[in-house]
Amino acid sequence: MKRIFELLSGDIRTMTRDRLLATVRHSEGRTLMVETVVAGPPLIYSGSNVELAAAFGADMITLNCFDCQRPFIAGWDELVNDDPYDGRAADFVGELQEKFAANLDDPGYIARLRQYCGRLIGLNLEPVAGDLPFPDGRRLSAANLDKVNFWQFDYVVITANPNTGVTAGAICRGIELAKAKLGERTAVVAGKMHGAGSGNVYDPRTVRDFVTAGADIVLIPAPGTVPGIDLDVAKRQIDAIHAAGGLAMAATGTSQEGAGVTTVEQIALWSKMAGADIMHVGDAGFAGIAPPENIIAVSVVIRGKRHTYARIGRSVLR
Repeated sequence: MKRIFELLSGDIRTMTRDRLLATVRHSEGRTLMVETVVAGPPLIYSGSNVELAAAFGADMITLNCFDCQRPFIAGWDELVNDDPYDGRAADFVGELQEKFAANLDDPGYIARLRQYCGRLIGLNLEPVAGDLPFPDGRRLSAANLDKVNFWQFDYVVITANPNTGVTAGAICRGIELAKAKLGERTAVVAGKMHGAGSGNVYDPRTVRDFVTAGADIVLIPAPGTVPGIDLDVAKRQIDAIHAAGGLAMAATGTSQEGAGVTTVEQIALWSKMAGADIMHVGDAGFAGIAPPENIIAVSVVIRGKRHTYARIGRSVLR
């Protein structure tokens, strides 16, 4: 079995949930997930944040702020008039609406991105209470999970952006809904990487509950990213996840992914020491992606230059 950093585009194209999970286990803590915001202008003008994350060593790329009702990936979806400030704003808005409609009905929309980048592609969906103002296309709902199936995302991340008030109970209920709708094709990742307006998850019993509810991968805050999460606390949580049969992801979602290289290197090393199967780099840097030098630095920490450079240099279209 190939390790995740050895996969080519052809391997990704035929990936199943079971193979994805087995590949991550086989990779022994050397899997890198990078999260990117896709709803705004990307860091570089001539490409998307998704492509940039792939180029700097990501194995799994999570789309944040992807709207299942108005699907659009900035920098990937091309518009004839991509500058709304050039005096043709009405044309821009109309073309954007047409792009939403075309993507909404296109079953190959995400498949083309996956094949081009040669990486596993997932998205965030959030179990935000219905009475709170939040975009419908980004909520964890039956309708949006149907679109996850339609586009054949590789995985879905059930979590919460800041100030959404999402609780551990809401995440458990969301996991159960996702498992019921997605079946065995799509992996379910779930957990909290920061407070999200309702407190942090410190209790190993809670992360075990996520696995019991059906989560394949449980995310916790990486050591050093939220108050009180040190190496020992993270290890106890990860041990509980593993004992319940799940995989563990250490997430940096507190904007420290935009700190100095030495900071992200230390967080990555602590996370691997704690037993994390996947290291996550959040999207807070500039323009919806961590500084690319931080992405590659984390990759080097968890798997060295040899595998990092191979991941970057390997042809994705094979």
